[in-house]
Amino acid sequence: MFKWAKAWVVGVTVVLFVIGASGTSAGQQVQVDVGKGMNQAAIQRSRAVQAELARIEANKEAFIDEMFQRWAPALDPTLYDIWTELKPIAMEATPWRLLGASLTSDFPSALRVLRGKVGPGTYVSAFVDGRLASGSGTMATQAGSPVPGSTGIGIQADIGTEASALVFTPIAPCRMVDTRYATGGIVVPATPRAFDLTADGFTEGQGGQTSCSGIPTYSHKAWAVNITVTGYSALGHLTVYPYGGTLPSTSFMNFFTTAYAMANAGTVTGCAGCSNDIRIAVSTPTHVIIDVVGYYEEATGFATGTLTDFAGTQVTGIGPGDYGVALGGACPAGTVIVSGAVDTTSGMGYVLAAEQTIASGTTWHQVVRNISTTNTYSATAYSRCMDVQ
Repeated sequence: MFKWAKAWVVGVTVVLFVIGASGTSAGQQVQVDVGKGMNQAAIQRSRAVQAELARIEANKEAFIDEMFQRWAPALDPTLYDIWTELKPIAMEATPWRLLGASLTSDFPSALRVLRGKVGPGTYVSAFVDGRLASGSGTMATQAGSPVPGSTGIGIQADIGTEASALVFTPIAPCRMVDTRYATGGIVVPATPRAFDLTADGFTEGQGGQTSCSGIPTYSHKAWAVNITVTGYSALGHLTVYPYGGTLPSTSFMNFFTTAYAMANAGTVTGCAGCSNDIRIAVSTPTHVIIDVVGYYEEATGFATGTLTDFAGTQVTGIGPGDYGVALGGACPAGTVIVSGAVDTTSGMGYVLAAEQTIASGTTWHQVVRNISTTNTYSATAYSRCMDVQ
């Protein structure tokens, strides 16, 4: 149970944190953080964000199609099939995550937001604060609705430019490729072959198993594999490189006619979010067998991430001696309310430390009293929401 406390305020912003039963007793004055608060422009941007979240909630697929249509011209269609590879991931995302992805300034960042590897609030709060990076979109008006990025979101289709530690997920060895039984047959020189190491590869005629436990549905940045060559009639070498990358001058393995088959295990770089994962090139015709034993991806964990403020409707006309109840905006799914604040206009009054009285626990509830004997003033409360995974 939460208890009431009060604090004097004179036309400033008071930031209040939820007080538990073991905290300040009723009637005791509470210490609060006083700041400049949200300016009117930030409040309007916060409300635009809330309107956009409602629009996404009403028709998620339409928003995704709109966002992908903006992305498509900037992406190489030979690398990315966003409609079949990425749309299922987007359809599972919350409106909060979709909005964050639409406000990013590059494609890798958008993918990270969609997949829950970074908090959407990183980008939404930047918009609310007016801090969007150069080249990012702004909340404009299109067909009567605020649309993030409608002026262009500066996508760069350059997977792998972000430095980050990757987490290894081991799986039971899974034979994803065996060209002895594949549609394309033996791999030949001067014709690098692309392979899909995700679950989609089971149905793409690669000659491997038809199912495995643990194979991901999304193309990751790196894979742990064991590659075997057999059926060659001359010495040669095999090279592995990312799908969409440039053929390197280094080999993954060398093979000789004195051995019927040769194998090598290692980590290979993939193509995150792409329609395939790797390419293999050989110097002499050979069959290729690929067993996947694990994959690498970014760790998830942004529970201490960015805080985003959601302004509520302004309460006006609080006369001398009157009370007002100000509600912040509701924290969207994918966030949790951690605190709140109130902006007041001219006049003198005090605010009562808020408790979360909304049943869903998503909205800051602020009671304000005007103790002035002559002035009338207004107040705007806002909920402070933190990303959760």
